[in-house]
Amino acid sequence: MGMFDSLYDEYGIEWQTKAFDRTLAQYNILDVIYSGLIYPFQVEVLGGSVKEGFILSHATIFNGVLAEVDVPRDPLLPFINYSGYPVPTANGEKP
Repeated sequence: MGMFDSLYDEYGIEWQTKAFDRTLAQYNILDVIYSGLIYPFQVEVLGGSVKEGFILSHATIFNGVLAEVDVPRDPLLPFINYSGYPVPTANGEKP
């Protein structure tokens, strides 16, 4: 399965992604994430309640800060999939 980083939403629920350094880092809302990107973007995350089953969702990073986790995909923001690969936005831009 490999290493991943954990992002925690406002309820303390863990969401995982391999979009960053894959060093088992842990980030909470308002933590700085050193991704090398300075503009807003989203990453794909896997997690949620064990009771409800794991789901794919999204996290938003604004100016290097984790702003929100488990939110709908914003097609206007650059996007990085769970494995860390940039995906073009609706207008073809990549992060």
